[in-house]
Amino acid sequence: MDSDSFEDLTSLLRWDSPLDGLVNAAKQHDLQDGPYVILNRPTARDVVQRCISGELDVSELPRWAGVVHMLERVEIDEADIEQLAQFLFEVSSPGLFEPITVEVCRRWASRLS
Repeated sequence: MDSDSFEDLTSLLRWDSPLDGLVNAAKQHDLQDGPYVILNRPTARDVVQRCISGELDVSELPRWAGVVHMLERVEIDEADIEQLAQFLFEVSSPGLFEPITVEVCRRWASRLS
């Protein structure tokens, strides 16, 4: 995986620009050979906190979580694998759990602290 591919995947994890572009770029590079990017608790917590503050659109959080959860080149930090996998699954499946709101984000921010 070249540095552009790694950066595209990392940018998606950080959600540091509009989601449409990040998703398209990450999907383009996802199946290439190379190192994995790691989702860790601080990165997930930062995304949730930015949804709480209104910097990110909370209604887009399920899409972000679903894409991150499904990408082949994204691994979850071993130290927090159970909690982060549960976070991604629940947030990406609001129909199975509950609609994603600022209050749900606050609960996850607390759990991810």
